[in-house]
Amino acid sequence: MWSFGKLLLAFAVASTSAATANAAVVFDRTIYYHNTPPDAAGHYRFEFQTTNGITTKAAGNENGAVGVVQYVSLEGIPVTFTYVADADGYRAEGEHIPAVPLHVLRQLEYIRTHPAVDEHRSRRW
Repeated sequence: MWSFGKLLLAFAVASTSAATANAAVVFDRTIYYHNTPPDAAGHYRFEFQTTNGITTKAAGNENGAVGVVQYVSLEGIPVTFTYVADADGYRAEGEHIPAVPLHVLRQLEYIRTHPAVDEHRSRRW
């Protein structure tokens, strides 16, 4: 069974390997790896670093997680992003992440503040 920490680790590896997929980068080896599996209260922590420059650290519990991922882009630019995953969803921040257009923010706010439509009741056949 996959734990939340393992899923986040898989996501971090997938997101960083997706950025380097065109370069066909293979993890030569792991330089550092530390994993504290979830305890009885659900608290966990992990971090690792690989020889190709990927570093990630995360910690969390049953209420969510926080973490940071760092790697070097194909252009040789260091990329760092942080994230929070909790009851409010997944939120990543970093200089390379484009800003959300204002109209998208307005749409999301509208959806958040208006109740869902009962489609069955709203249909008039």
